[in-house]
Amino acid sequence: MLFYIKGELREQESLPVEKWLGMVASTWQLIKQLENNGKVLAGGAMIGQRAGCVIVDVDSNEELSDLLTRLPVAGYMNWEVVPLIPADTALESAKWALQQLSLAGTR
Repeated sequence: MLFYIKGELREQESLPVEKWLGMVASTWQLIKQLENNGKVLAGGAMIGQRAGCVIVDVDSNEELSDLLTRLPVAGYMNWEVVPLIPADTALESAKWALQQLSLAGTR
């Protein structure tokens, strides 16, 4: 199951800068480990924002929830979670719809 995940820092949390940066570094370190394990397919920090995004490949919604709650910054972020379908599936759906459209035009 593919998901696009965007995490954005909630309205100014009052954390000491050193503590916050340590949590951010730990979070990116964990994301790199997940990338090496094939769970994170791509991602990065968003330029000029206190936000980042990843595309994850997990086996279940529960695994995704577990992954997010284990991130060191989890309690300080607002999450946007968007389910995705693989590009080959999207292509097949588009081809099918196009075929149906042409069939309807010949009736």
